[in-house]
Amino acid sequence: MGDTPAVDQLVEALNELREKADMSLGQIESWGKMQKPPVNLGKSKLSPWFQGKSVPDPGRPFDTLIRLLEDRALQKEGLPKRGVGRWQMMRNAAATERRFLPGLGNDGDSPKTSVVSGETSSPPIHVAADSVLSLALPSAADRSKAGRLLVLLPPDGQWQVWLRRAQTMFRVPLSVSHPVCDAYEALEDDPLDYVDPVLQGAHELLMDRLALFCDELNGMTDISDEGLQVLEMSHPGTAAERNDLNRQACQAREEFLRGYRDLINLLNARGLVPAGERDHLADVPPVKGAGDLDIGVDLLAGCTLSDGRIVQIPIIAAGEEGSQILSEPYYLVVTAANRSVQDVQIASMRIEMDYGAEHPMAYLVSPEGPGGKLQLPFQLSSHASHEALANAAELGHAFASVAQEHRVLPQRIRPIARTGSGIEFNGAWHRMDEIGPFLLKALRGSSGSAEKETTILRAEAEAKAAVIRAEGDAMAWRTRKEAYDALQGPGGDLHFDA
Repeated sequence: MGDTPAVDQLVEALNELREKADMSLGQIESWGKMQKPPVNLGKSKLSPWFQGKSVPDPGRPFDTLIRLLEDRALQKEGLPKRGVGRWQMMRNAAATERRFLPGLGNDGDSPKTSVVSGETSSPPIHVAADSVLSLALPSAADRSKAGRLLVLLPPDGQWQVWLRRAQTMFRVPLSVSHPVCDAYEALEDDPLDYVDPVLQGAHELLMDRLALFCDELNGMTDISDEGLQVLEMSHPGTAAERNDLNRQACQAREEFLRGYRDLINLLNARGLVPAGERDHLADVPPVKGAGDLDIGVDLLAGCTLSDGRIVQIPIIAAGEEGSQILSEPYYLVVTAANRSVQDVQIASMRIEMDYGAEHPMAYLVSPEGPGGKLQLPFQLSSHASHEALANAAELGHAFASVAQEHRVLPQRIRPIARTGSGIEFNGAWHRMDEIGPFLLKALRGSSGSAEKETTILRAEAEAKAAVIRAEGDAMAWRTRKEAYDALQGPGGDLHFDA
């Protein structure tokens, strides 16, 4: 990023859009001529736009170009539309930056030169000494304005940490939304512009993007009166419509973070970021671009409500006793959240069990979910999430099998999602003390007869006995005998074998 962040951003975005649309300048020109009335989209007009030599003029040609390319990019690559309004704001910011940048006109060329005796030389420029000093050192006003931004939106603030790491925008903590929206109001009320025109152009671009992001936040519902200090995305009707709202909010967030980073780095290049703040800039990675694939994977518990619906809750909470509205069948829910801008196919999911060996054992999530409904593979849209369900009782039996075969209980598990191209994304590990109570609850809840219950109890007893046998002392053997006695099932067919 040079001294023209708004222009660079527009040029980069235009070229990326044309690449996704897969259209040459000649094809665009021909298409423009076929419109009624015709639109001038000739090569001589478009080429400087895509090369950054000039900023597009406002009007029908630019708007028509954007609509054409966005429609084609969506059709060919599934690239989500930004909308003409956002492109116009990018164009306005680039035009403002180019207009006030010293030494550059709208054509982007350097000041004209003269030729003397075959050599190129620049015309003499007379600049006062105080003007040279003012160009070398930032003004006090710019330093003050930059300081206000750093106080309102500090580079190491938790607001930015959460926004960068959030998989979705379905829920946003008030501790994040309040600082961001409050900062927008304070910066909007500041009547002073940057003296440096480059900084002012980057600032205006940031404010446009911050306004769009705050619009998304203001459209959410504050549910703090329900005990959760968050904003929650509205429910427009269908899951697809809600995913569209989430995708729109995620795009606004990424554009805001990118604009924030561009301005912060410009301030840093001009010495307007204090040393204490500058140390944190290295810890702030850039926002992921279109070529980066980022999938968040998580593991939740699925419980069946009295009306047959399946609700997803944290595994620890699902293992607690006492809730009358949550019942069998129980599931482990592997969720995948697409935090990148391109669609991706999730081909398979599995749950790995770590029992101390070199390689963990894997429990594959079935392609068929509850009721025989196909759940894998599935297409995951940009900034959307989806899940697949695994029967928790089956995983409990897998735990018992591992214990019988290896004489040790698995110590932790984690979810993994694999894309159609073979890239795997791992979720966090869940310890046995977190998952164990829920799996035991699923084992007991899945019994449909005395014979089945005896089988389940035997699996639990053998799993526990395998762990005790590995310890190898006399006290452990007595405890193992007590475990069998305590888990004696109907019919009394569990036998202690020393």
